[in-house]
Amino acid sequence: MWMNKLLAVAIVGALSGCGSSSSSSEDTTQQSPTPSVTTTQNVEIKFAARVGNEDISCDPMLSLVGLSNLNPEFKDARIYISEVALVNDADELVSVMLDQDKKWQYKNVALLDFETGTGSCSNGNTALNHVIKGTVPSGNYDGIQFTLGVPTELNNYGIDGDDAVSPLDVMGMNWSWQMGHKHLRMDIKGLMIHLGTTGCEVVDADTETVDCSSSRPNRPKYQFDSFNPASNSIVFDYQKLVAGNDIDDMAPSMCMSSSSDSVCQHIFGRLGLDLTSGQCIDGDCSAVQTWIAVE
Repeated sequence: MWMNKLLAVAIVGALSGCGSSSSSSEDTTQQSPTPSVTTTQNVEIKFAARVGNEDISCDPMLSLVGLSNLNPEFKDARIYISEVALVNDADELVSVMLDQDKKWQYKNVALLDFETGTGSCSNGNTALNHVIKGTVPSGNYDGIQFTLGVPTELNNYGIDGDDAVSPLDVMGMNWSWQMGHKHLRMDIKGLMIHLGTTGCEVVDADTETVDCSSSRPNRPKYQFDSFNPASNSIVFDYQKLVAGNDIDDMAPSMCMSSSSDSVCQHIFGRLGLDLTSGQCIDGDCSAVQTWIAVE
């Protein structure tokens, strides 16, 4: 009898031990790592276009420009910006994911518009846009990089037909689908500046296929290492862009991005571009350009 009781106690103890082990194993199996969640923050990058200290206007302006000191009468002032990235506190470039608003922004390109289509601005429209909106991973940012112009993969897209998409189909900012988009258009009475990629070759007109491998991109990239999107703006100064040009409204001139265009020589230098190659001078437009500042 005593032996039977002892055996029963031993069996119960063994079963209890097995149950404890099974429970512990089950708890371990059910535990899973906490998923990594990347949070984002909204960002607005502000831009301004001026002639000296005066904001570009479609009314007669007082600021002097060029060697001949004309009072500019603007006809157009629009710029495409693409490939926007912020620099975080680890000195890493972080791409800004642009809001797809179907008007000013498409994929990684945005159109800035500083003219109202009224007064002297006969080429434009009434809508204005001085800001680029998007999101970045949450963090601290103290620098910015961007390209002035439509990126290569979109330069001959969105202009017309079935693939027309805003803001790439904006009239006045395209040469034709063969030549692509005007990266920058700044026209005043006496001087027209149209910056765009040149030298693309038509491969197939029916499919609107072009080869730009041997082109002059004329697409400057800029980086500013001290920029806070919450408090700073990027400022384009037309006065500095045309400081070396003789502007005469009685004898209008044009810079159409040709490598042999003497009117473009000073302008390209201030953009930071080599006129012959269409590339950044010494590979760094930021170090050479003189017309953009952070305020």
